[in-house]
Amino acid sequence: MRTPWRSLALILISLVTLLSPVAGQRVAVVAQSGGRQLHLPQISQSYYPTVPTAPGTEWTQHAHDPQRTGYTNQVVAAPWRWKWAWNGPTASGAVTSGKFRLPRNSQPVTGAGRVYIAAGSNGVYALNQSNGAVAWNSRPGGNINSTPAYDADTGAVFVVSSNGVLYKLRAADGSVLDDFATGASSTLPLPPAVLGDRVIFSMGNRVYAISKTSLSQLWSYDAGAAVHTPPAYSPSRNSVIAVSSDLYVHAINNASGARLWRVKPGVRAGGNPGGTAAALAEVSYGWPVIAEGHGYVLIKQRLEWASMYTWSPWPTTNATMRTNLETRPEYQALFTLDLDNGALPFVSNVGHGGFGDGDYMPMGPQPVIKDLGNGQEVAYVVMRGSPCQRTPCEGRWDSHLGEMMLDGSTVSGYQAGHVRFIDNSFFPTDEQANLTMAGNQIFGGHWMFGIAHQIQDRSSSRGTGSNPITTTDLPHIITSASNCGFSSSHYCSGGLLQDGDSRSLPAGFYIYYNQGKVYDQYWSGYASWTISNGLMLYVSTDGAIVALEAGSPGAQSAEAPVEIGLAEAPAIDVVSASPGDGAIVPYTDAAAYAGQTRTVEGVLEDVFNNGKAVYLGFKAPHHGVFVVRILNEAWGNFAASPETLYSIGQTVRVTGLIEWYQGDPVIYVVDPKQIETIDE
Repeated sequence: MRTPWRSLALILISLVTLLSPVAGQRVAVVAQSGGRQLHLPQISQSYYPTVPTAPGTEWTQHAHDPQRTGYTNQVVAAPWRWKWAWNGPTASGAVTSGKFRLPRNSQPVTGAGRVYIAAGSNGVYALNQSNGAVAWNSRPGGNINSTPAYDADTGAVFVVSSNGVLYKLRAADGSVLDDFATGASSTLPLPPAVLGDRVIFSMGNRVYAISKTSLSQLWSYDAGAAVHTPPAYSPSRNSVIAVSSDLYVHAINNASGARLWRVKPGVRAGGNPGGTAAALAEVSYGWPVIAEGHGYVLIKQRLEWASMYTWSPWPTTNATMRTNLETRPEYQALFTLDLDNGALPFVSNVGHGGFGDGDYMPMGPQPVIKDLGNGQEVAYVVMRGSPCQRTPCEGRWDSHLGEMMLDGSTVSGYQAGHVRFIDNSFFPTDEQANLTMAGNQIFGGHWMFGIAHQIQDRSSSRGTGSNPITTTDLPHIITSASNCGFSSSHYCSGGLLQDGDSRSLPAGFYIYYNQGKVYDQYWSGYASWTISNGLMLYVSTDGAIVALEAGSPGAQSAEAPVEIGLAEAPAIDVVSASPGDGAIVPYTDAAAYAGQTRTVEGVLEDVFNNGKAVYLGFKAPHHGVFVVRILNEAWGNFAASPETLYSIGQTVRVTGLIEWYQGDPVIYVVDPKQIETIDE
């Protein structure tokens, strides 16, 4: 157990804890479950230095708070009803004219009666919280790829732009009040954090602390390499945590900007891990998550696609999981570090996964930290382990929602770093869902749908693969459905079936009606839930924002929804001139001709067979760039397996209908005559 007297700050914090009426008591936790009480085992409260996150009723910044916990104790009790949607469906369920994609990792946040959303090249939108109408749209400069942060003290919204500038916008109208230029730039999502008198954010090789009133610099910290995560803040240590591209985790004194420690967890070097290498990893598109009560920070690394099959499936027991990861440390994907010195107190039994395809496995979901309210906290994760929820049981089917222990006393029989299985709606390992939580409600943002569950029984007898933590279904949300009649309530009481990809979900809401795989054209990678001011805010992978509220699901909100017209830039830039008949389209321009049959030319940078399809990629990874897919049912049309017929560095011309696949322009090849190799 950690000792609270390691510093004067910890002594003072611990004294506050000891003076609490519940300090040192044995607590019998009683949970409500559908009208019955579940008596969880008594837990001896540990004297961890607890500095609880101020819960509030608003989700005002990325991952809810400066600790990036992804958790709020505000719960919107089910059932829910449809309130409004923006950048999504028309009143008849079709796709809104002028719709555009949102940047990856963009979360809706709230403040002063508005919902704020980063919109990339379209700047920042503020929506009226009551009906979703646009209050203002500000385009201060560059692309706004990072979740804004609302600050009630200054009445301002802080946004970080790709041009390296921190903008302070007036929350009432979006006008620019002030700005701070770093001289660097980044296209990564690097959302700012607001705490106390300052804003902290990452840009270039530095982490900055800026006065939120004057925007004067309080300090800047040089990481010695590009900082690839936004910062997180620990109040008990008064330290700021960020991770650089070389995989070093940096702890910074928030008072002075001085380095407290710098540690590189794991055995890999920083760099794009690609499809099959086991030497490199990345931290971009993730963020540090602070477990304040235990004095830990959790850091996720992105591994290669093939890591999904290192153990296929993952084992059943925590003992075997830990042995595997200790024997093959290059496959450790989640690291727990001590906030005091960066030491690794235990191995986290969490395997890698994410929203991937082909040979590209992107950054997976980040953990959520939940304060159990009795001096203990746990991390909720997407874990891996058998038994699988699909057969045959292998690496692609072994993902589950999970609860990870941060000590050996929270649940009897489990050590720090051990995971407990949770019953949940199924998603594959290469389609892991992005997590948030509200009370005992746990939410997953899959690229096609949003899952929602109420945790019921997490007593110590549960948590194994054969006896998981139990949940009940809350209303789910899916992109497009037509398995029930259209209604302005957008609700299907008999369950949801996705158009164009026949996956079924429990009862809930559809965004579009009979619109097929609309998300493909507007793909951003991750969907997400946030919970704020009595609203369930869901952002889909195609950039729609949906607001749900408490109420009968078959009824419309009392406030009539606003029909929102979007006269904004389209999702794709079109070229000024179309090629004539027979003209060759460079692969970089293929998106402009979606819906047309064209011949596309380029040099192959990637050739890969993932068992479902052969990919011919013109950029590695191909994410967001034109790609050729040869589905396995067409392989028999080729003289040999297609990945053996084409090679990296070869120039090819591919003819076919240009469609969309998860945000990538794509041609599906079924006949080898569609592909012509060009001798240079």
